[in-house]
Amino acid sequence: MQVTGMLYGAKMLRFVDFPTTEVLGPSASEEDIKALLDKHGLIFVKPLFKGGVGKKGKAGLIGKASDLKTALKEKERLYFVEHHVGNTMAKANGVTFEAAVPAEHEVYFSITDSTHFRAPTMTLTHHGGVDIEELDKTQIAQVPFDPLTGLKAFVVANALSQLDAPKQIISPLVQHLPFMNVPERPVVVTLRHQFGEATGGVGCVLGVAFQSGMQHANIE
Repeated sequence: MQVTGMLYGAKMLRFVDFPTTEVLGPSASEEDIKALLDKHGLIFVKPLFKGGVGKKGKAGLIGKASDLKTALKEKERLYFVEHHVGNTMAKANGVTFEAAVPAEHEVYFSITDSTHFRAPTMTLTHHGGVDIEELDKTQIAQVPFDPLTGLKAFVVANALSQLDAPKQIISPLVQHLPFMNVPERPVVVTLRHQFGEATGGVGCVLGVAFQSGMQHANIE
């Protein structure tokens, strides 16, 4: 399973009561976009790609607008934009409009199917807003877990503590991360590798922003 962007990711996060920003899809009218701007003051315009496409920010493919004219201009620029990463080319088919949320801290969190640990693995760092591969290994926590028992809250709290993360973000993150303390709604997702091998687990990447608690999440 691979979900990119907040258009569908927000719906998944709300399923487990994870707070998200407001998101409009490519069919949003000018009135809808203006209402979003009036409410939040700033929005981000992002192209919609099929599958995971990285390094969009560095390539200038994330637009920012504080007025309707700029938002529509960014929509026109990004709606069918092409993005090249190495030998791979992806073409967008639409855009999303995401409300900006002021934040003091940004946390990178992912659950992926690790071939190294041969198990679902949590990757976590409070040095968000940068490419994860550019960080030193001492700034990243990677913890495998059993998909049948799930990811426990104390594991996340311990990982953040070992990374010397600010204390004010530890409790909100542990309280709101999905698939943790929801025994009445156990989640087991089947991940398929490129070569067809299936493994039980959950696959998602979350960019979480904090300002006196949980405020906003991005899923890619």
